[in-house]
Amino acid sequence: MTQPPSAPGAGSGGAEETIAPSAFRRAAEVRPATVAQKRYTWQTAVAVGVALLVGISYLLFSSRSIQFDVYPGPPDRLEVSGGWFQLPLADRLLLREGSYTVHVEKEGYYDVNQSLDVDESPSRTVTIEMRKLPGQLQVTTDPDVDAMVTVNRTMLGRAPYGPLELEPGTHLVTVRADNYLPFDYELTVPGLGIFQLLDVQLVPAWADVSISSEPAGAVVLRGEETLGETPLSIRLNEGSHDLTVVKEGFSAWEGVVDAVANVAQELPLIRLTPANAQLQVNSIPLGANVSVDGRYRGQSPIKLALSPDVDYEIGLSKAGYGSTVRSVRLQAAATQAITVDLTARAGEVTINALPQDAVIYLNGQPRGSGSVTLQLPSAPQQLEVRKDGYETFSRSITPRPGYPQTIQVRLLSDEEVRMRSIATTVSTSQGQVMRRVEPGSFSMGASRSQQGRRANEVIVPVTLTKPFYIGTKEVTNSEFLRFRNTHDSGGDIHASLAGNNNPVTNVSWADAVEYCNWLSRQEGLTPVYEKRFEKWEVVTPLPDGYRLPTEAEWTWAIRYQARSEASVFPWGNRLPPRRDSGNYADQAARELVPTVLPGFNDGFASTAPVGSFPANALGIYDGGGNVAEWVQDYYAVPTPGQTTASEDPLGPKRGAQRVIRGSSWRHAGITELRLSYRDFGTAGRVDVGFRLARSAL
Repeated sequence: MTQPPSAPGAGSGGAEETIAPSAFRRAAEVRPATVAQKRYTWQTAVAVGVALLVGISYLLFSSRSIQFDVYPGPPDRLEVSGGWFQLPLADRLLLREGSYTVHVEKEGYYDVNQSLDVDESPSRTVTIEMRKLPGQLQVTTDPDVDAMVTVNRTMLGRAPYGPLELEPGTHLVTVRADNYLPFDYELTVPGLGIFQLLDVQLVPAWADVSISSEPAGAVVLRGEETLGETPLSIRLNEGSHDLTVVKEGFSAWEGVVDAVANVAQELPLIRLTPANAQLQVNSIPLGANVSVDGRYRGQSPIKLALSPDVDYEIGLSKAGYGSTVRSVRLQAAATQAITVDLTARAGEVTINALPQDAVIYLNGQPRGSGSVTLQLPSAPQQLEVRKDGYETFSRSITPRPGYPQTIQVRLLSDEEVRMRSIATTVSTSQGQVMRRVEPGSFSMGASRSQQGRRANEVIVPVTLTKPFYIGTKEVTNSEFLRFRNTHDSGGDIHASLAGNNNPVTNVSWADAVEYCNWLSRQEGLTPVYEKRFEKWEVVTPLPDGYRLPTEAEWTWAIRYQARSEASVFPWGNRLPPRRDSGNYADQAARELVPTVLPGFNDGFASTAPVGSFPANALGIYDGGGNVAEWVQDYYAVPTPGQTTASEDPLGPKRGAQRVIRGSSWRHAGITELRLSYRDFGTAGRVDVGFRLARSAL
């Protein structure tokens, strides 16, 4: 075993080492020593500056220079939306590659929302043409009379008329009023929303003519019309007038007066000479028209004052009777009377009345019921057909000798009269005309044997029990822009798509129903749609507001035209379409669509102004062609074999797509051109728009 070493000087008897205590310090009193670190401030600033310069250089060299040329300029406001980097540089704007929207505003012009795609081109000039707003025209007349205003040969209405929107340019304004000279004026409309007042000073087309005679109290005649007794001031229309002045016991005065418009004149005093010969003219029957040398003098019996030793021709005529002429020459102081028996002239009239127990009256006297044949004088006769519970039929008829007439009369029941008294059209606050459509029963879909038929066109029987209103025209760009002024229907694809009076396109189903709700609120009506879980749904029962037509309503109004049979195509049952029958994919659209109708040209490459083609039997335009149309229903394929009619269907209660009905300007195939064609979607397209509907509550 190795022993530990002994400490020097240690011994068993040595003294122990004394260990001094150290002072205790609390931990709180112990502070860590701060060690100075090396600073790199200027190096960091340099690094950040270099990074910024590199980033800015990259943005500058990878951006594209865009210059906007606005005509006419300068704009009041120009904004570019989209992207995250925009740097103004003098009259240019640096933009990164991508898609942008340019919004331009200028007073007096339509706002422009134009798409802009920035590509690899280093610099580019974008031309933006502003379109003038239409002008506002108010037409008044002085004096304020019943005058008709016509603009560009289109009759508009009674004056005062307006304000009327007119596109910039020259327009022909015509004002016509009875007894006034016509007014024609070529008006230059600057547009820019400027209001113009055209106050038309109408010039009278008559002359004030004063007539006096000696002795006074003579009767003034113009043809068979009695104008009054002298002294007399009358209005004669511009032109020549044959006047006769007669007084018993005096020879008649005959003359021609030339009236100059708006120029008053006074005829020289007419001195009547006493006549010492008199002729009493009688007729059978009484009331015959009497003329002397072709000049009307009055009705029989009448006493004529004639000059002696003058040959006169006395003419007598009466409606329904013959006419005759007598030659007369009287001696001085002679008095003579003639009586002329006019031969009655009769015509055959057959009257057939329904219901057959309706009573036929002529001149207030019953002549039978159902069907009667009568020989009647060829003079106006008052015909009436009466039956309790029916509206009385009344009209004037004139029998014609040698020409038998047959008159068919069907009395309307009181219920039919009530229905006809209901207005067939109403107008929205935006000027959109809506046609009332009465209910009926029909079938939706098409037979499998029909050429071009698709599997989703299952035949379904339907009954509509309630009347409704439907827009006679599709909603236009100008109407929709009042609701959403930033909307663009696709003017960058083809300029006509953005036309003021062309149907709005590029609208989703949701856009269409939001417009309906907006228009309902504008007119104080109850909106039809409400949002549930971020989806627009129909409120039931249907309120009084505007909405899209249901698929059944669209079919009844446009395909059936509220009749018992439907046509295959909007123009009939055969291809090709008749000329000017609608706006389809034609030769003019060759550069915009893949397929066109051979030999067909409607003159419009894309959409056409609404109402450019003939309406259907209900007065509804563009049921086929122009744009296809959103309807209210969710899309689904019906179950085949249904035999029970569905009443007032609103379509499936849920779904992912909405139904689109009708063909458009992009369609040329037999499948799409048919009125039973069904499409679906939710997003906007350049060939899909909509028309309004409303319940007739």
